[in-house]
Amino acid sequence: MSTKATIAHRPSEGDEPAWHLYEEVFEVGVVYLELCGVSAVLSTRERGGADVVLRLPIETAKQLGLHTVVSPERWARACDSKK
Repeated sequence: MSTKATIAHRPSEGDEPAWHLYEEVFEVGVVYLELCGVSAVLSTRERGGADVVLRLPIETAKQLGLHTVVSPERWARACDSKK
């Protein structure tokens, strides 16, 4: 059973990579941003780039503006320290 709870996502469109912003249900104070099919310095797929998952503190995610692509209710749930 997955413990991921989607906050926001966008499928790949044309040359644009897909992304998935989610939280781990039992982990407080962080969100995850998964980027699919992007170029990466560490490693890449033979074709189509790499999948990269960033574990971000809530405050860092907010500084990057990720809260602006999420409904206020979902963002509040992701920031809830009592989950």
